Amino acid sequence: IQECYNVSRKPRGIAVIINNDTFDDEARFPKRESSDYDVSNMEQLLNALHFRVEQHVNKSAQGIISCLQDERSNIPTSDIFVAVIMSHGSRDSVYGTDGKSVPIEDITAIFNGDNCQQLRETPKLFFIDACQGGTVL
Repeated sequence: IQECYNVSRKPRGIAVIINNDTFDDEARFPKRESSDYDVSNMEQLLNALHFRVEQHVNKSAQGIISCLQDERSNIPTSDIFVAVIMSHGSRDSVYGTDGKSVPIEDITAIFNGDNCQQLRETPKLFFIDACQGGTVL
């Protein structure tokens, strides 16, 4: 028996894009100049794949969490859920515009089976566009 997910709905589900390009401490976190181009390409791709795209810009660490929790509460029945986080980052975390880190594990936990019943048996895809190595200045 081969198990697979049904992905026949249109839209397939919600795709949330959070793009942090401007930070409070520009010396530590330079402006991410090309991020608008990346967001535009990602939105085009997700629209072509029949997702409803929700964009959010320049969120603090708590803002990232709050934004995703708000999106979670508004998720209809979906075939697939997608989250794209574009920001500065370090090992296993991304940074809010306030320079505080958010563990990637905290982001994905918002949508796990215990915290997001409506997506319990739904594929959840997380794309993190943030440096994950090196040291923070």
